[in-house]
Amino acid sequence: MSALITHHFLYMPASISNYVPQFVSGEESARLRRAAWGAWLMAATWALLFVGAIVLAPWAHAHGHTFLSQVIYNGFSAACHQMPERSFHAGGFPLAVCARCFGLYVGGAAGVLFYPLARGLTRRDAPARVWLLLAALPTTVDFALGFFGVWENTHLSRFLTAVLLGAVAAFFIVPG
Repeated sequence: MSALITHHFLYMPASISNYVPQFVSGEESARLRRAAWGAWLMAATWALLFVGAIVLAPWAHAHGHTFLSQVIYNGFSAACHQMPERSFHAGGFPLAVCARCFGLYVGGAAGVLFYPLARGLTRRDAPARVWLLLAALPTTVDFALGFFGVWENTHLSRFLTAVLLGAVAAFFIVPG
């Protein structure tokens, strides 16, 4: 059996003159670019809808659309603690997520929107992981300083550090 496997990998059934280069034709390249732009448009739309839903929840509640606001709040409750004292407010009601989660979503949406300006949409490789770790560092420090009582973080510090992390994370998600 091993001789068969070795023979299979060592034996070249055709001569090198029969080799066909694996370049993408102009038509295939155009199709791939259109597909990449379509996928990016879909990702950007979803990212903006998520951010819009976060802001829609308090607006809907303030305007008497309590069923809609509860659906949105309940939807985001699986991912966020939704503590009102750690959330931005709109119309007298907290956003559907806390300030840090809001920063992640806003940063993610911004990262998706600006991705084509920074990298080609046909690229399938992600940046080096060290960039994601470096982007997580400010959020980690902000959380740790508040957790250990060294410094009281604010809505703004939670939001801004998370925006950076969300924006960089988008550069790892969009190539997928």
